[in-house]
Amino acid sequence: MLFELGVRIFAEPEFDYTQASADESALWQYDAKLGWAMQPNGQCTFSRPEFSSEIQTNAFGLRDDDFSKEKAKDEFRILLLGDSVVAGFEVQRDGTMEAQLEKRLNRQLSGKKIQVINAGVRGYGTDQELLYLLERGMALQPDIVVLGFVPANDLENNVTVHTAGRIFSKPCFVFDEAGHIALRGIPVPDYDLQKQIYSAVMPQRPEPVAAADGNQNALKVFLSKKLRSYAFVARRLKTAPPEFVGWLKKRGILHNSLPPEQVDFYRFPLNDDWTARWKITLAIIEQMHAFCIKNETDFLLWSFPQKEQIYSRDRVIFTRSFAVDDDELDFDQPEKKLRTFARQNKMQYVETAAGFRHRAKSGERFHFITDHHLNENGHRLMAEILATHITKKTINELK
Repeated sequence: MLFELGVRIFAEPEFDYTQASADESALWQYDAKLGWAMQPNGQCTFSRPEFSSEIQTNAFGLRDDDFSKEKAKDEFRILLLGDSVVAGFEVQRDGTMEAQLEKRLNRQLSGKKIQVINAGVRGYGTDQELLYLLERGMALQPDIVVLGFVPANDLENNVTVHTAGRIFSKPCFVFDEAGHIALRGIPVPDYDLQKQIYSAVMPQRPEPVAAADGNQNALKVFLSKKLRSYAFVARRLKTAPPEFVGWLKKRGILHNSLPPEQVDFYRFPLNDDWTARWKITLAIIEQMHAFCIKNETDFLLWSFPQKEQIYSRDRVIFTRSFAVDDDELDFDQPEKKLRTFARQNKMQYVETAAGFRHRAKSGERFHFITDHHLNENGHRLMAEILATHITKKTINELK
């Protein structure tokens, strides 16, 4: 009681999650082909403990400035596809990789106006990004399509039709009898909010105990609202020494945002589940590449570096959370697989993890501490890496 009283007198109120989620929900709308999309000309405030950003969308429902659908003669367009990493809700608009990449390229190149279009949408898998490109993205007349790939996250999204608690569902791709990917689930149906359904790519999984999860979340919300000391301690435990954070996550005292099977993503050899995820995902990327070639558009693939791949602190938390030794896992395995795949398909590929690790040695931080996304420093570095590759490999002739 004394501690609670002290927190109420001397500490600032902690972050209120419930208010933030209510603002964001107004930004989304059902989409029969993609599952969900952002409202055209929408706006909301996106807040989490480490950041608060003002989000606005243009007439195309993209987090970008308004622009004409028809491309000007002196204009060179780059279309960024991806999920929340590309959308960049965690930073202000001028701090996103899209905005910084556009400024950087326009400084480096002359004779053309470089227009970078941010088509990143929170929660999208590679399958939805392919559908967006087929249905709407190519109509924007891009000269380069740049796909941001978030390995573990996208691999899971590409085999998931619906997630428990999510308002919207999505279509999916499966392999047909001829071994080609085929689209299923159009128009996108409605599912019970409590159900989690997987596509035919994966075996049917047990449904999560959504009611129990809901009760736990309700209890956390209740305690954080009634007891300032609860929110105060919970917030600071997440930034405690990594060994202690990992120990707390392992025992369920702190919420582990990564699913238990995440640890198998880095194991070698991969189990059947992760092998199936990779197989369908690489087939989707291959079709996206082929579509760009058919439309005489360059295609560039880059992979998002996970925190446990970059920082020693996060690697300790990861291994302690899952009770594994560092030498049991290969944290470079996703990049190795993508590098081999890109080489076999004669595809441009930008490997970003090495650049992030090199810069992180000086103590720089490119991800948030309690969130898995890039901070503004991370968006700036990603724009720098992409600009270097694009200038050298793709539009060097514009100088």
